[in-house]
Amino acid sequence: MLLCYRSRNILPRFLRFIPQQQIIMSKYSTETLFTDSQQADCYAKFRPQYTDQVFQRIIDFCKTGCSDFDLAVDVGCGSGQSTVPLARYFRKVIGVDVSEQQILNAPTNIPNVTFKVSSAEDLGFVKAASTDLVTIAQAFHWVNEDKFFADVSRILKPGGSLVVYGYGICELLPKEADGVFQHYYADVLGQYWAEGRQMVEEKYATVRLPFPGWIRDDSLVIEKQCSVADFIGYMGSWSAIIQYNKVNPDDNLLKQVEQRLQAVCNSDTESVESKLTVVWPVFMLMGHKPK
Repeated sequence: MLLCYRSRNILPRFLRFIPQQQIIMSKYSTETLFTDSQQADCYAKFRPQYTDQVFQRIIDFCKTGCSDFDLAVDVGCGSGQSTVPLARYFRKVIGVDVSEQQILNAPTNIPNVTFKVSSAEDLGFVKAASTDLVTIAQAFHWVNEDKFFADVSRILKPGGSLVVYGYGICELLPKEADGVFQHYYADVLGQYWAEGRQMVEEKYATVRLPFPGWIRDDSLVIEKQCSVADFIGYMGSWSAIIQYNKVNPDDNLLKQVEQRLQAVCNSDTESVESKLTVVWPVFMLMGHKPK
C-alpha cells in the first residue's frame, strides 16, 4: 500500500523562501540532460522499471481505438526502459531521445527495435499517419507541449493512441528512511531541480492532451526492494545531483545520504542485502486521435 505523501508540492513550498538569485536551476535546454556518461550509466542501471501491468494498460487502451500494432514511437526513451517492452506487441518500435549518451546505452540486439537521437518536437523522420502509438514516459515535462502535440497529431493514424505517463516522487520504508530521503530531495536539492520537476511532483495534474475524451489512470504503482547502495545509484541519475555537484564539487552529497540511510537501516557499508522498500506512484494520461 502506498504511504501518505507528506506534500505534493514540496519544491514550490521551499522555493518561496529562497532568494531568486540563489535559484541555481530554473530552466535549461533538454540538450544538456543526461549527457554525462556516468549519469547515463546510472540511469540505465538504477532507474525504476515499469511493471508489466503498466504496459498491459497501454496495450488495452490501444485496443479501444484503432490499432494495427504496426508501429510504436517512444519519445524521450532514455536508454530504452520504456521502449523495449513495446517490442512484444508491435511489429516495429522506434525509441527517440535527445541525448546521444542515452542512446549509446540502449540495447542493439532486438530485431524490431531501433533508436534515434532526436528531439521530441522533431519527429520528421516518421511518416504522417503511420503510427499506432506514441508514448512519452517521464519526459513530457522537458518538451515544448504545442510543438510535440502537433507532431504527434501528424504521425498518428486516425484512432491511434498517445500515452503520456511517468512516476511521481517515491516513498521509502522504513518511514525513518523516507524522512531522510525527503529532506535531501526538498531541503538540500530543491533549488537544483529544473522548473519542469514541479510537473512530476504534481503528477502532470495541469497537463491536457489535445484529443477529445482523453482519460487519466492513477491506479498503478512501481514497488521495488533494493539495497541502500542501489537507491543511491538511482539518486545519482538525477539531473539535480549533477547540478549540485557542479556548484559544490568538494561536497560528496550522495555519500552523506548513503551514510544516513545506512544508519537508519542499521546496515554496514559492505552490505548488499535489500534493506529498503521503494514505491513510486504511476500516472498515465491517454488519448486517441480522432478517426
